[in-house]
Amino acid sequence: MDINKWKSVAVRKPTWTLLQVLCFKEYRNPASFIELLVDKEIERRAKEKGMKAAEYQTKIEKEYENGEKGNKTKPRRK
Repeated sequence: MDINKWKSVAVRKPTWTLLQVLCFKEYRNPASFIELLVDKEIERRAKEKGMKAAEYQTKIEKEYENGEKGNKTKPRRK
């Protein structure tokens, strides 16, 4: 598997179980469902700030690359 294309995420067992149930209901696999959740959150936050989703996504990606801190998360180390 290409580590530049795919990443793993650890979640607690109860959350994983709920994810499986939601995936079953929506006929999706976990990766697709997580993508859906992230896309919806980007749209929600963009709307909250009066921006288009693509603009907001570009903005937060640049902030992340520049190491700008958010309210609760730490920037990645290079």
